[in-house]
Amino acid sequence: MALAAVLVTPFVALAQGMTPPQREALTAAEAWLARVDQQRYADAWTAAAEPFRASVAKQAFVEGAPKLRKGLAKVASRSGEKLAYVGAPPDPADPSGAAKPGLKIAIHFTTEFAGGKQATEEVTMLLESDGVWRPVGYYLQ
Repeated sequence: MALAAVLVTPFVALAQGMTPPQREALTAAEAWLARVDQQRYADAWTAAAEPFRASVAKQAFVEGAPKLRKGLAKVASRSGEKLAYVGAPPDPADPSGAAKPGLKIAIHFTTEFAGGKQATEEVTMLLESDGVWRPVGYYLQ
């Protein structure tokens, strides 16, 4: 999977505060990553956004996810360090203040695995038309 979107808003540290959409996306990303951590890859694929499922076959994800994490032990800690809107952020002048379907937020996590190995995980979340945040991209460095 390739991330083709351009980030127009720089990543902001969580300590600076989050908007409600960012907080919701972060919570949803953490829940999705828990499935991956528990090696529930088929469940994680099913819980992903439609564009994710359309671009990666279920079997390919189920077989590829363990390879991506090969050599990494269980997650010891994970912290959502930075997040940013992908594309245009919500309009602050909108009186409803609501996020609209199609909004994307990229989240960088600093993850430490048992044994001391560290990695950066990026989960790009998409607000789908049913109002649920789901991952549309996952990258591990």
